[in-house]
Amino acid sequence: MPGILHHLSAFLIAACFLTAKVLCEDTSTPPNVIIIMTDEQNLRTIGAYRDLMSNEQAFQWGQNVFVDTPNIDRLANEGVIFDNFYAVTPLCTPSRASFMTGLYPKQTGAWKNHGTLKKNKHSFAEDLMDTHDTVYLGKWHLNGVTKDSTDFNNNPNRKFGFKNTSFQYNRGHWKYFSQEKWKVTAYDWSQRGMFANNEEQNYATDFLFDKAISFMKNKKDKGKNFAVMLSIADPHAPNEVRAPYNEMYNHISFQLPSTGKKAMRLNPALPDWGQVDTFSPETAESNISDWENDTVLQKGMQNVFGMIKLIDDNVGKMLQFFDDENLADDTIVIFTSDHGDMMGEHGRLNKGVPYKASAQVPMIMRWPNKIDSGKIIKTAYSSVDFAPSLLGMMSVEAKNINSSGIDGSSEIMRSGQISFNEEQIRFLTDSKMKRWAAAITGQYKLVLSKDGPWLFDMIKDPDEMINYYEDPKYTQLASTLKNALIDTIDKFNFPLKQRSYLADTPECWDS
Repeated sequence: MPGILHHLSAFLIAACFLTAKVLCEDTSTPPNVIIIMTDEQNLRTIGAYRDLMSNEQAFQWGQNVFVDTPNIDRLANEGVIFDNFYAVTPLCTPSRASFMTGLYPKQTGAWKNHGTLKKNKHSFAEDLMDTHDTVYLGKWHLNGVTKDSTDFNNNPNRKFGFKNTSFQYNRGHWKYFSQEKWKVTAYDWSQRGMFANNEEQNYATDFLFDKAISFMKNKKDKGKNFAVMLSIADPHAPNEVRAPYNEMYNHISFQLPSTGKKAMRLNPALPDWGQVDTFSPETAESNISDWENDTVLQKGMQNVFGMIKLIDDNVGKMLQFFDDENLADDTIVIFTSDHGDMMGEHGRLNKGVPYKASAQVPMIMRWPNKIDSGKIIKTAYSSVDFAPSLLGMMSVEAKNINSSGIDGSSEIMRSGQISFNEEQIRFLTDSKMKRWAAAITGQYKLVLSKDGPWLFDMIKDPDEMINYYEDPKYTQLASTLKNALIDTIDKFNFPLKQRSYLADTPECWDS
C-alpha cells in the first residue's frame, strides 16, 4: 500500500505540475487582435447580415441590388456575428470615443463631431500595451477640429495606449496617401491624377491595409504580440472609389426602400425625430420619382457598393496573410463600423436617428478554437460594451479603463450556436442634437423625445414604422424600458436631460 500511495502521490504531483505548466503557457501567450472599423456602413451591405434577414428586409433597394462580401462573411461563418450591436450615438466622434473607452459620450468629452477626447480618459489599448505592440492606423477623429493633409503622428501626448501612430490622422475622408521615409501625406479625390499609375498602392483603403499587414508581419517575425486598430474612412462620402471598383455596380438601379416611400407619404405618421421638411403627401410621388431617377445619387450609391467591395477584397488579403503566416488561430479578428447609413431607408441618408439602419452596426469576431463558428448573438450590446468585452475575452485585467459598459466576454466565449439574453437593456443617446434617447433589447426599442414615447417591436415590425406604446399588451414592457431609460438619462447625463421630453403619450395623440 505505501508503494501505491507513493506512486499515486508522484502521479498527482506530476499532473498538477503539467496543469500549472499549461495554465502558465496559456497566460504567457495572449492572442493577437486586429480591429477593422469602417466608417458609416449599412448592415445590408454585408452578406452575413442579409442572411439573418427576411428576403424583404435583406433587399431593400431591389431584389438584385446587393454587394457580395465573401471575406467578411467568412469571418462571420468562422466566428460570431452580433445581431443587435448598436452605436451608442449614431455619429462619428461620440461613437468612436465610447468604443475606445467604454464610456458614454458625455463622460468622454467628445460628445459631438470634432470633439476632443479628454486627456484623462483611457482606451482599451492602455491595458494591452504591456503585453502587445499596439498600433493605430487610419482615421481617429478624437483630437478636435484638426484636419490637415500632413497630420500624421503629430500628437505624442495623445496616444491613449497606442505606441505606434505613424499612420494615424485625426479627421478627413482622404482618398490617397503617399509616403516618403516617415513622412505621410494625404490627398483628396481631386488629386487622384497623381496616382493614375499606382492606385492600388496609394488608394487609402489599400494603403492602410498594406501598412497593417506589414506591421503584423514585422511583429510576428520578432516574436511579439500585436494589437492593431485599423480605421478605414470608406464607405463614408465622398462617394468615389478607385478603378475598377468605380464601375463594378454601374448596372444597378437603386429603388427607394419601402420605408422611404411610406415616410415620404407620411403614412403612417412619423415621430418628430423621423421627420424631414420635404415630406408631404402632396409631393410624395414626385419626391419618390426624383429620388429613384437622381443620377448623381444613383452613382454615389453604386460607388458605396464599390468601396465596400474593395474593403472586402482587402479583408480577404489580410485573412490570406494570417493563413500563410500561421497566425489565424492566435489572432482575434474583429470587423465593425462606427455607425450605420440610412441609404434611403425612412426617406433619409446618412445617420443621426435611432432607426436600425442608422444606429445598428456590424460586429463580427473570429477567434478559431475559442469562439464557436457560426454563432449568432441576439442579445443587445452597444459601443460602451466593446472595450470591457475585448479585455475580458483576452483575460486582460482592466487596470486603466473604468467602463460604464457590460463585459460580454462570457456570452461570446460560451458554447452554443444562438445566444439571446432577452432581458438585457442597452441605451443610445442623440448626444449632439439632444432630440432623443433610446432603450433597446434584442427585440424592442423605446425612444423618448419631445414627441412622446415610441415603442418598436423589431421582430413584429422590422421596418420600425408602428408605435406599440399604447397597445395594452406592451404596457409592462414599456414601463420597464421607460424606467430604465430615465434612470440612465439621469445617471450618465444624456443630453436629452437638458431638454423637455414626454415620458408618456400626450392626450391629443395622432398615430
